[in-house]
Amino acid sequence: MIHREFYDSAVVRKAYTAKKLLDLAFLIQSQVTQVYARKGMVFPVSCSSTLLHLSKSGPASVTEVARALQHPHQTVAQHLATLSKLRAIEKRTDPADRRRTEYFLTAFGTAQADLLHQYNIEAAAVFEGLDTDIGADLGDLLDNAMAALDARPMDERFPPRPVAGDQS
Repeated sequence: MIHREFYDSAVVRKAYTAKKLLDLAFLIQSQVTQVYARKGMVFPVSCSSTLLHLSKSGPASVTEVARALQHPHQTVAQHLATLSKLRAIEKRTDPADRRRTEYFLTAFGTAQADLLHQYNIEAAAVFEGLDTDIGADLGDLLDNAMAALDARPMDERFPPRPVAGDQS
């Protein structure tokens, strides 16, 4: 059996749906990186939602951003470190709670966020075109899939493992 035949089987095609979703995410991210550069956005695509959150909600802590975006704390901390190195954000101690560090946009970060807002308007139209090309609303399909998995997780979708000695 050649490699292509293995991955082209109907069983493997279905079983590796999650990998195909990751491949799609990486493909979009790679292609959007080129668009970002052309539009003068200097931050990585992966930091977009963090920058967007700070531009919409104002100063926030790592925990607040992570909670709002439903991202792991460590991922948000890495995004904030990247944005800080790019001088798009700064941090300060919250005067009301000295234990809390909040992050906020710099003037450069605000300008980058403005470019991101404009990109988002254009990207919405681009993804509408992609929806037309594929004959489905990709965002709705993904939302529906996530809702279905929240309602009934993967481990509940697999048949139970037979108990040793069970002949039924």
